[in-house]
Amino acid sequence: MLYLPAMPSSAVKGFPSEIESTFVELSQQCASIVEAVCGSGARAKDVSDRFGVHAKLGWQIWNVANAPSLGALRYLPTPPGLKSWRQAAEARSVPASLLSRFDAAVADVERVIERHADDREMFEMLLDAEEHDADAELRWRKQAFLGNSFTFGARARCTVAAAILFPAPGSPAIGMVRLNGLVDLVRTRAGIRWPFSSLVVEQSGDSRIPGREPLVPSKHVAPLIPEFCSEPIPEIERRQEGDVAFDELLPTSVGLTGAGTIFTGEIIRELGSPYGQKPGEVAYFGTGIRTPSEVLVCDHIVHRSLFPGVQRELRVYSELASPTARSEADRIEVHERLNDLGFGLHRVRTADVPQYAGLLETAFEKANLDPEEFHVFRVVMRYPPIPASVMIRHPLLDPPQ
Repeated sequence: MLYLPAMPSSAVKGFPSEIESTFVELSQQCASIVEAVCGSGARAKDVSDRFGVHAKLGWQIWNVANAPSLGALRYLPTPPGLKSWRQAAEARSVPASLLSRFDAAVADVERVIERHADDREMFEMLLDAEEHDADAELRWRKQAFLGNSFTFGARARCTVAAAILFPAPGSPAIGMVRLNGLVDLVRTRAGIRWPFSSLVVEQSGDSRIPGREPLVPSKHVAPLIPEFCSEPIPEIERRQEGDVAFDELLPTSVGLTGAGTIFTGEIIRELGSPYGQKPGEVAYFGTGIRTPSEVLVCDHIVHRSLFPGVQRELRVYSELASPTARSEADRIEVHERLNDLGFGLHRVRTADVPQYAGLLETAFEKANLDPEEFHVFRVVMRYPPIPASVMIRHPLLDPPQ
């Protein structure tokens, strides 16, 4: 949990607007040539048939001609493809004036591409970043997941993080039940230790490690919940670095034969104050993502008496500069949003985490809490970026007078 001053947002200009103007011109010239040969209202198949080009090239040209936005640049044929289509247009007696304008538009687009990108792949990345397309975002994040799985030597089917916030009995502070899990963690290289849990709390710039106790009594060094771990339970070691304690999974065999699932649970009796120390402070609750994962399930479960009326929103921050970065300069734009699942545990089941409802029921039972008194918010993120923090943020309330 972090309490930080609210940061002003600032817009950063994306891919230069010049590519848009040049592409609009190319789109118009393609549309004019298509209409000259096929008439108005032509379909992609008409372009292929009337120009005598293969189906893919006709489909590409049709998209460029009919979708004059940056997204349609993904359909731009390669230079040989454009040359082939132009030759087909010339063979069908398209006026030289149209062909001349088409040539000029192609040359302009190629100059802009060459100025801003080393190759076609980089150019498409720039386009996707500018367009903020959800499918493109997921495609790039999946590529990063695969590369990170190889580079770092491990991958998980699912990363799980849940925080249950409750009023600390006899204290003005907040208490928290903290659940962490890795489902089907697989090593992709031999000899890889894997850190899976750590905790630091920062309030008004003061970092500390709060008192923690296992949710379930365990003989293991980490606060495991054995009922929900795979058998045999993965071997674990706790490592201390300064003020931070890391729980690490020890090396195991490579591939599915060494796959394991692990869940930990802790109770933190006094996490911090629910009120701001200064005007305009913002609370951040969430988790750091360190494991390449196919999906993240992050639940934020809050007692109805805490933070009444606040508006919560999802924020994802790069941790390349700092593990506690919360500046808008470090923000990663994502299409996922915070989902409101209502009160109680009626809608918490998910196919991504076997027995997850049972895990949360166990947590509430061990902490002696009534789930019907708690509001559940959830973030589901496919191929979450690493290293990053996935945070739920909202303004803090002023202290009572």
